Amino acid sequence: MVTLTGIVWIPLCLAALALGFRTQIMVLGASAVLSSAAVMNLASFGIQPGYFMALLILGALVAVALPQGAFWLSRAIALRAVPLAILLLASLNALFWANAVFWDDVWVVSGRQMFDLDSAERYSFRAENLNQLVYLLFNIVLVLVVSDRLARLRSSELLPTAHAAVLAPFALATLFVAWDWAANWFGWYFPTAFLHSNAFYAAAHDQSFGAVPRVSGPFSEPSGLAYAYGGFLAYASACYLVDRRARSLFLVLTAVAALAISTSTTAYALLALWSVVALVVLVWRGVLNRKQALPRQRRSRVAVMAVVLFALVGGAWVAQNFRDEIRVIYESAILGKTETGSYQSRTGADRMGLASFAATGGLGLGLGSHRPSTLPVTLLSNTGLIGTLAFVVFIGMCLYRHRGMDGWPADARALWPLRAFTLGLLAGHLVSSPNLNGQLLWLSLILNLAVSVHRPTCASAGSIGPTRSFFSATRGNPC
Repeated sequence: MVTLTGIVWIPLCLAALALGFRTQIMVLGASAVLSSAAVMNLASFGIQPGYFMALLILGALVAVALPQGAFWLSRAIALRAVPLAILLLASLNALFWANAVFWDDVWVVSGRQMFDLDSAERYSFRAENLNQLVYLLFNIVLVLVVSDRLARLRSSELLPTAHAAVLAPFALATLFVAWDWAANWFGWYFPTAFLHSNAFYAAAHDQSFGAVPRVSGPFSEPSGLAYAYGGFLAYASACYLVDRRARSLFLVLTAVAALAISTSTTAYALLALWSVVALVVLVWRGVLNRKQALPRQRRSRVAVMAVVLFALVGGAWVAQNFRDEIRVIYESAILGKTETGSYQSRTGADRMGLASFAATGGLGLGLGSHRPSTLPVTLLSNTGLIGTLAFVVFIGMCLYRHRGMDGWPADARALWPLRAFTLGLLAGHLVSSPNLNGQLLWLSLILNLAVSVHRPTCASAGSIGPTRSFFSATRGNPC
């Protein structure tokens, strides 16, 4: 059944196909934050907007490749994607041995049981095993295809397109987060039916600390908001380090504000980590490495000071008018977090995952078998040691760029925000967000992989530019 989200989003995705590759990537990124929505529900299974847009992009590629008889993939991308093949094989291997040998030795909690340890049961093959393997395979194909398309762009086109792919979801998420906060406190209308139309995730949206409503915006729960904005905050902070402009500082403060109002323990943990890293960076750049400080014009200095003043005044107003609510949030999300049932359930799921990793001799149980609270434990318990190392190696290959491949219009600092975006999301995975197939993480890896293999000579007259249709793709790849 087509949902309200689908009525709005499906035509938008179809229109993006005709508006050029940059628009397609922007819509793909914007779709990724609509994680609690579905363009179509099939019983309890919902097709999320991000995967729907990704299917359209892959379908467009097939439509182009079939008449040409072949699709030429960059050798550099194929080589760097080898760890993903190892990850997939490790997951299949783990699933085989889990069903053949270890099924009677381990206890698991599936994704549908939502960390309910009372519902834990002995491992058995279930629908989640098949679903997660399909998602992983789909994401691998998406990495190969989209990163190859991006790597064909000219240097002057690739970076703006990559940044647009991050700024689009940042802007859309911020719109709905601010709207959700205003709806909670001032009684405004909020489009819940549009943002939370997924039959499986919708129930997790309405949460509160007593009389204090919790903000999740377009995400299924506040911890989902915290995870996404951990990446956005890292991205915005790196942007400010690069250009020292007021607009970048405004993005930083926007991300900080979204994390602060989310009432999520994950958000406050990420803010604490960001504060420590920011202090270290400021000391390093301001005291130990003054020669690399960027000069700023007088207008830029005034704009930055205005943004800081606005943030101070706004923070003082919130502290004055929401004093009681802040106290409740502090006592519930920080001071008393370790005494809550949620904390006990999530840490218990992590311990159960580590126990299954040990019981299987490091082989794991296969993707979808057990749902811990963090991604590292998910990888270890589901894909085993080999799968975990393969994914870590792939991340490293996406973030690493050989010095001999430089060819950007600016120096290496231009790449900091994209790398920081991935690192911010990974920091969120260390605290919560156990889903390996999160769309924002894979989007960030796609962008960094394209940057890591890109060479200036990859550009050609037939490259897919930001104003050219996807259907104008050329057959050859000069890489």
